[in-house]
Amino acid sequence: MKSIALVLVLLYVGFSSPAQKKVKERDLKGHWHMVFDIEDDFIEEEIEDQDIPWLGEIIAKGVSGIVLDVLDEVDVRFEFQKDNRLKIMIDAFGEESVEYAHWMIDSKGGLILDEDEQDDDVWLFNEGKLYAYEKDNGSLKRQPVYLERVN
Repeated sequence: MKSIALVLVLLYVGFSSPAQKKVKERDLKGHWHMVFDIEDDFIEEEIEDQDIPWLGEIIAKGVSGIVLDVLDEVDVRFEFQKDNRLKIMIDAFGEESVEYAHWMIDSKGGLILDEDEQDDDVWLFNEGKLYAYEKDNGSLKRQPVYLERVN
């Protein structure tokens, strides 16, 4: 269950968006809640863009609704800690778990939630929220996953 929830946390599917703002360490203080803003049509478009056999595509489209229902039952909260530690608190189907990861801010002001600087995903501020972006041929594609500050 923990590994499924962690995979869901790191789920990214993309769409474009401008107006990103660099991340500064002081802006990360506090607790954050992860929001999955994914729609059925978007998942189907992403599936069609992948190079998978037709049967796999049919099965993937068939389970996309189930995936969205599962995401509705998953509550993910983040706490950015000292020494670039990231506490991830997951509540899935009434079962709570805590995982730890690392975070860093790259040279361009992007937040990386991974130890790998070559990662294709970066988080940037947009309208007061931290949005996930996928690096795609020199541009950034906004993902339907974001973090919002918890008061």
